[in-house]
Amino acid sequence: MNDLDRYASEVVKQKIPAGKFHRLACVRHQRDRKREGTAQFPYRLDDDRIDQFCRFAQQLRHYKGKWSGQLIELTPIQKFRLGSVVGWVHRKTGLRRFRTAYNELPRKQGKSLEAAIVALYITFFDQEAGAEGYTIATKRDQAKIVFNDAKKLVLSSGLKGRIQVRVSNMHRDSTSSKLEPLGADHDSTDGLNPSLIITDEFHAHKDRGLIDVMETATGARSQPLHFQITTAGNNPVSPCGDQHDYACKILERTLVDETFFAIICHADVDDDWKDEATWKKANPHYGVSVNPDDMQSLCRKAKAMPSAAAAFKQKRLNLWVNAYQPWLSMEGWERGNAEPIDIDTLEHEPCFVGIDLASQIDLCAMTFVFPPTKDRDKWYLMPWAWTPEDTLVERSHRDRAPYDVWVQQGHLIATSGTRVDHQLIRTVLRDQREKYDIQTIGFDPWHADTLISQLQIEDGFGEQQVLAVPQTYAGMSAAALRFEAEVLDGNICSNANPVMQWCASNAVVQQDGKSNIYPTKRKSRGRIDPIMAAIMGMVLFVKSPAESPNVYLDRGVRQLNA
Repeated sequence: MNDLDRYASEVVKQKIPAGKFHRLACVRHQRDRKREGTAQFPYRLDDDRIDQFCRFAQQLRHYKGKWSGQLIELTPIQKFRLGSVVGWVHRKTGLRRFRTAYNELPRKQGKSLEAAIVALYITFFDQEAGAEGYTIATKRDQAKIVFNDAKKLVLSSGLKGRIQVRVSNMHRDSTSSKLEPLGADHDSTDGLNPSLIITDEFHAHKDRGLIDVMETATGARSQPLHFQITTAGNNPVSPCGDQHDYACKILERTLVDETFFAIICHADVDDDWKDEATWKKANPHYGVSVNPDDMQSLCRKAKAMPSAAAAFKQKRLNLWVNAYQPWLSMEGWERGNAEPIDIDTLEHEPCFVGIDLASQIDLCAMTFVFPPTKDRDKWYLMPWAWTPEDTLVERSHRDRAPYDVWVQQGHLIATSGTRVDHQLIRTVLRDQREKYDIQTIGFDPWHADTLISQLQIEDGFGEQQVLAVPQTYAGMSAAALRFEAEVLDGNICSNANPVMQWCASNAVVQQDGKSNIYPTKRKSRGRIDPIMAAIMGMVLFVKSPAESPNVYLDRGVRQLNA
């Protein structure tokens, strides 16, 4: 068992304390190791490359603090994180698998030192002639932190005979390679051809201007790497907030990106932030570079000052301050979708249809909701989702979602033009009513008057069959609470539809003073339209007559706080 496998195993077995996404990064490693050699997974872990990198790193010397002058010794988590980035390669080409490495850890974990080691190795010793490495940040002075750490490693470790050091440049003539710091305030980024980008303190970036310029400039490189280091931020609607959300979705398997490495070391939101066990869980270098006495002192201050408590949680426990917490349990969602339902068995079953017309320029969604029966304990969701074809690529990039893949897989329907024609919904309803027993159809009444009239007058759905579902606490809370509880219990199945899973992971609710909840698109991280449609379908079920021929009503209703 190599060092990476050993570390992952100890985290998964809880021998090493870890937060949810730290643990999921190790679960992902174990899953990928099992996939090696399969046709669906073209990557392998190259032990020789990992050993080569570790030998390089451990020939360098510390240059400050109590370890000054001593050879660097990589810790188990450093070997796991950095070894994963350099060690996973494509089976056929030998090129590195990961093109982005997102490292989100609390302060005092040695992130800058690690980034400096990566900067030197990838730029000067990765066998790529003419390599260009850049350390970037919001200001050039900040970008110089990692760059200056790399300089000190060169000067303290005997590399100055191979790498020439200048004030704002390091270069190696034998490979025509260079490493430089850049900030958003730099005069120009024209003509850059980066093979490596080190982004320091990602959470400080207010926009993606410099990041996008640098990433788009890597096109000529065969295996570019964007190595990102950060602590948690305080603004979830930011470039780093988006990247954090994307990383979480990959680790939760909501999204798939085989070229994106992610690890987030953190406390979990329900942990006692004043407990030393929580500090150890969030800080993998607790007792190494993180001084327990300092943590005790900071915690005492945090107990007395609310502003200090927020800073302690953000910087020392790596919790996103002011972040919106996901509403639905993704673990429960996965349990509900672990075993597929044969949709042919649903024919002629009663169902309730929710329709979300919120946006013709993004997604329109309709979800058939089939309640449990005497033969099936789970609810089944059958979604339709439409999106405009002409803006598909642009919105896929904006929303960090593989819309094009979902279209190819048949989970998303691309319609011609830049808007979704609502008449498509009528067509599906007419086609499906002979197959399924449609009880009622629910709409958000806003802007739905025309479609409601057409369904009632032209398509033969009765007035009592097409109903308005007010988008209010009173109209949605009971069904939303029911939906939340059923997801938590693993009782919701959509046959692992990836669009539904993505939307479920995006959903956020707002709450009034009486504990009523309401899913809100304004605070959600991405699209939630099919989930909104599903909840509207559940609203219709909740309001259906008691004599409805459904065993769920017969066995009683879960008691929920209203």
